[in-house]
Amino acid sequence: MNCMNCGAFLADKDLDYCPNCGCNVLIQKKVDYLSKFYYNQGLEKASIRDLSGAINCLKQSLTYDKRNIQARNLLGLVYFETGEVVAALSEWVISKNLKPTKNLANEYINRLQANSNKLDAINETIRKYNNALALCREGHEDMAAIQLRKILAQNSKLIKGYHLLALIQMKNHEWGKARRILRKAARIDKTNTTTLRFLREVDEQTGVTTRLEKQKKGLFGRTKSEQGEDNGIEGMVVQPPAYRENSRISLFFTLMLGIGAGALAFWLLAVPAIKQGIYREANQQLINYSESLSSQGAELSKAQGEAKESDDTALQITQQMEEEKKKSQTYEALFKAYTAYVQESYDVAAENLQNVYEEYLTDDMKNVYSAMCGSLGVTGGTSESQEDGNSESGFASSDENGSASSDENGSGSSEDGTF
Repeated sequence: MNCMNCGAFLADKDLDYCPNCGCNVLIQKKVDYLSKFYYNQGLEKASIRDLSGAINCLKQSLTYDKRNIQARNLLGLVYFETGEVVAALSEWVISKNLKPTKNLANEYINRLQANSNKLDAINETIRKYNNALALCREGHEDMAAIQLRKILAQNSKLIKGYHLLALIQMKNHEWGKARRILRKAARIDKTNTTTLRFLREVDEQTGVTTRLEKQKKGLFGRTKSEQGEDNGIEGMVVQPPAYRENSRISLFFTLMLGIGAGALAFWLLAVPAIKQGIYREANQQLINYSESLSSQGAELSKAQGEAKESDDTALQITQQMEEEKKKSQTYEALFKAYTAYVQESYDVAAENLQNVYEEYLTDDMKNVYSAMCGSLGVTGGTSESQEDGNSESGFASSDENGSASSDENGSGSSEDGTF
């Protein structure tokens, strides 16, 4: 350890001051001791796969001494073991910057970068996990569960993936499947609080206590310890080989019996394994087909929505074009009517006034239109509700012969005056 004031090496551990500058280094020694103490605790917990406890201890160690390279490298390894590759790389990069030479972090980074396919696969699983998390928030738990199974097949150490899949299964009341998934997560990290909390919820719902460690038994239902004791006793006794005379007939029957036993063993062991492989492949193809079908359904819904929006836009454009056409027709008819009116062609003016859409006229144009209609005796023009209704429009008659008529000179006359 070096002095924090002058950087001199502190050779004597019993001294509470620096022999070079005289600075009090008692607090520095206590901090260094606590950092190493928590590092040792983290190392012990990591050795028994208590990864969550190891992470907490190593973080506490780095809180006391951020330059504890061993603690930082071990923290990166624990993160990598839990599937947190980005966090592991961050710790190793910091360690490399603090100590560029003779640092195991360089070897860890080089190994990870040398296998680019594995690194790409891990990055892809992290991206798919984020996508599955977004699908869960949107309410698509089935698609998220399918994607999480594929993620865990590629990255079997991603504890967050096990937790999310177990949470989906617990929501669907699939308690047995959730227990199996959580037991796989517990094999990676025995004391993860999320895993233990989910297992307690499963135990409360099913009434069955989950045992994370099974006592494996040997032959005839005995435990390995009992079997080891029996083997040890038998190993102390030397049994002489028994002499037995063999003939050709007995040898033939023995050979046939061995062939039959081999065929039976093949039928009982190999055939079920082959069938299981076929069933597994068929299930995987079914999962891939379901995922592809759901993706195509989503794309079809999106395309239908876009087509509907395009139809609505086209309809609006068509309506606007019709309105502009009617407006243009209105102004053209009014202009022709006014020209004919000025030229005293009252019949032509009245005919053109029937093609005018009054709702498209401005206030000034409406005044001109009303004055011409009143002068010619026209009852009204064309409207949107009655484009073809010119049967009841025309000249308004004030008597039996009509209020507007043409004489031999082509001039219009009425009872009130002459135009």
